[in-house]
Amino acid sequence: MWHKFSLFLARMANVFAVFLLSAMAFVILLGVFFRYFLVKPLPWGEDLARSLMILLALFGVGVVMQNKSHVAVTVFVEMKKLPPRIRTCLLLIAKTLVLGFGLVMGYFGAELLVSMRPQIIPTLNISIKWLYLGFPFYGFFLIVSTLDQISEDIKQFRNSGPKVKKRTSTKTQLEIQ
Repeated sequence: MWHKFSLFLARMANVFAVFLLSAMAFVILLGVFFRYFLVKPLPWGEDLARSLMILLALFGVGVVMQNKSHVAVTVFVEMKKLPPRIRTCLLLIAKTLVLGFGLVMGYFGAELLVSMRPQIIPTLNISIKWLYLGFPFYGFFLIVSTLDQISEDIKQFRNSGPKVKKRTSTKTQLEIQ
């Protein structure tokens, strides 16, 4: 259940991140054209590009976390001398910390969204809540993605336990002699 929902969120965030990147590139190119060729700079170009970049970072990091392609310190996890169960435990601890960060980010992002709602970006004449909406979404997406990864790691942890050999023969010692 978590996996399908997490993949759906990742796909939607990926589409939105591609849109944000395209819009940001267009706004920057438009700003350069107006500033250097028409010698009449756009007053809203830099603010819009900065806002799009912030949203792109928030949505893009969620996609990167889902794909497990984020920068990570994997010194302990990749040690070949550690047993697989201990490596999986270390991964679970790290992902629990990420889950805690997602909860904090979602909570304080929602508080920030509510408290900054009356502010307006002057050059764009829009509420700043549209920019701050990315923070609670990032927290929510990080929580869903991390819960999905934790559930996969728990399955791996259960499957990496000591293997117990099952007896295939039902004959007793007396029957063998």
